[in-house]
Order: sequence, then structure tokens, then C-alpha cells
Amino acid sequence: MEDIRLPADVLTSVMSRAATAPRAACIAAMVSPAFRSAADSDTVWSRFLPADLAPLVYPSPPPRSKKELFLRLSGTHVLLEDGLTSAWLHRETGAMCYMVAARAMHIVWGDSPQYWRWIPRQDSRFPECAELLAVCWLDFSGSIESRMLSENTRYAAYLVFKMDDDCYGLDSPLQVASICIGQDEISSHPVRLQNNIGNEQNDGAEEGAAPRLPMERPDGWMELEIGEWDNHGGEDKQVCARVRETTYGGNWKKGLILQGVEIRPKN
Repeated sequence: MEDIRLPADVLTSVMSRAATAPRAACIAAMVSPAFRSAADSDTVWSRFLPADLAPLVYPSPPPRSKKELFLRLSGTHVLLEDGLTSAWLHRETGAMCYMVAARAMHIVWGDSPQYWRWIPRQDSRFPECAELLAVCWLDFSGSIESRMLSENTRYAAYLVFKMDDDCYGLDSPLQVASICIGQDEISSHPVRLQNNIGNEQNDGAEEGAAPRLPMERPDGWMELEIGEWDNHGGEDKQVCARVRETTYGGNWKKGLILQGVEIRPKN
């Protein structure tokens, strides 16, 4: 039987249309040497890179291929010029991801040294984090411009934090997490920063609305999902992720360490 093979340029063209995500290209590369050559081509991997790479700059030494460039930018957090935002590519989709530093967040009483202080942390992406000394009411938020995000992508925002060994008061009253796009609030739900086992107080939450709880990340920090939204593109609005207490003058609390708000595609 005659061995019929597609020309390399045709196979590459087909692959660039069929491989809609980085994972698909990697799977295709395992089929055969011909598929590997097409799936690893710059034509295919250019599709997974943002049109504007300026915020991420080119890593050094120069990459040998678009695939290598993608793998570097999806495996390394790049600190942007403002020093208060880190960026990288989502390895599954190629979408832009960001973390907004605590220094760039709006923290009520954050500039009052009797309530908050700024401390260096070697395990943080940023030079300093915000440490809560003592407040009776929490309210902080981080924001980003929607034009910085990838189009047609469902995003979620996460509060990234740790707690001191002597922390207290962060389990009550319940906090509220919300997402606003421009002037419109598109999601709101109860959360609990500190999950004390056995705490069964309702704390004013609607019946049946169980609060979201934080989870430990592979990097040793905790993260709490604030909310999610669809970024359709074509708009230039501010996306604000906020965590606050709606009950003013509640329990005193301390020991929260804020690194920032992370914004990445919703898995």
C-alpha cells in the first residue's frame, strides 16, 4: 500500500487550526514525528501567545522557539514595571494571569500603623505584605483593568494570604466577597477567612448559603475565591474584587497577612 503523507506545511496549517489549546498541541506531538514537528512549530505556538507581549518582556537568554517562550512565560511570574503587579501566562489556555500586590490594594486603615503594618516576606512575589495588627472591621479590595485580561475567558479572583500563629477573630462575623465590573456588582456571597472547626454560628448569612472557605495552595499560602466573571473583551472597565464585613464594629481581630489578589482563568 502506498504511503501517503501530507506535506509538512499543510500539516502545520491544519494543526494550527485544530490545536485550540497548548495541551492539545502537546498531545498531538506524541502521535508521530511528523505530527511532533507540526505541533511544535512557531505557527502553532504563536496562537497561544498574547498579541502584545510587552508587559511580560522577553526572558533571557532568547528562546529558541515560540513553544519555549510560552513554556517560560507560563512557568515564571514576571514583575511588571510598577513593581506592584506580577503577570504570567495560564499554561492550560495561554490566557493572561495577574497578581495585584497588597500595596496596590485599597485597605481600610491600611496606612494607620496602629492597625496595619508592612513587612518583608521571602516567600512573597512582592517586597512586602500587609500584616493586620488589630481592627474591629475588615474591608479591602484589589482591582485591574478589563483590557489587560484575555478576551472570551472566564476569570476568577482569589485573595492570597497567610495567618500568624497568634491570629484570632477572623472567623466571625462572616465576611462578604464580591466582584464589581464598573459600577455593577455581578456576584456576592459569604466567606470565612478563618475556618474554626465547630463554629456553627450563622453570623447573619442567609439560610442555606454556606460560606466559602480558604484552601491551601502548593506554594504554602492560602487562597479564598472571591468570585468569577466572563471577560468578553472590547470593553475598558475596572474589575474590583472585594472582601469586607457588613457588620461594623464586630469582633476585634489580628494576624492576617495579605500578599494580594490573584486573577486567573477559572478551571
